[in-house]
Amino acid sequence: MPTIGLTGNFGMGKTTVLQLFRKLGARSFDVDKFVHGILKKPATIRQIVHTLGRGVLTGDRSRLSLNKKRVAEIIFRDPEKRKAVERIIHPQVLKMIKETGSGILKKDPSALIVFEVPLLFEAGYEKYFDRTVAVYCRRDTAVGRLLKKGVSRDEIYARLRAQMPVTRKIKLADFVINNSYDTVRTEKQVRRILARLGIR
Repeated sequence: MPTIGLTGNFGMGKTTVLQLFRKLGARSFDVDKFVHGILKKPATIRQIVHTLGRGVLTGDRSRLSLNKKRVAEIIFRDPEKRKAVERIIHPQVLKMIKETGSGILKKDPSALIVFEVPLLFEAGYEKYFDRTVAVYCRRDTAVGRLLKKGVSRDEIYARLRAQMPVTRKIKLADFVINNSYDTVRTEKQVRRILARLGIR
């Protein structure tokens, strides 16, 4: 059974599609949750503070942690610092993806596994998956969805600028899902992908 890397740009509905794959029987994982765990490790915190400065720390001396909002503000406005932080995080993320996938397949070789990876192509992770899926919608639709969630316009555009254009992701992916409309239409597209993979 193929292992799928699911990607797309900020606000375009990757998580919705991941949930649909889960609903239809896939083992699904949001790699951002892996990142949240990695960012709690003392060694990772030290490396990021060394890269971005002590201004990204929060908490008291007994339990220091990263101010993720401050980290995001810095790295989405400074490409060099973003790349430096990615060099700290990405090897750990890749290790977790591999360990998670291989652990599941040892117990159930027929499992369909889907990982939501926002920076799939940017990080060069596509070679570690059997198939890739890019989720997209109109840019104004994505911006509108994010504004409703309370994300500031400045943050939205800073994050979108930091990502590979979704048009390029569409060209690189094995399968594409247009998430511009309702969930019913999106689910039909997920089902079509599963059918093409011989799963349904």
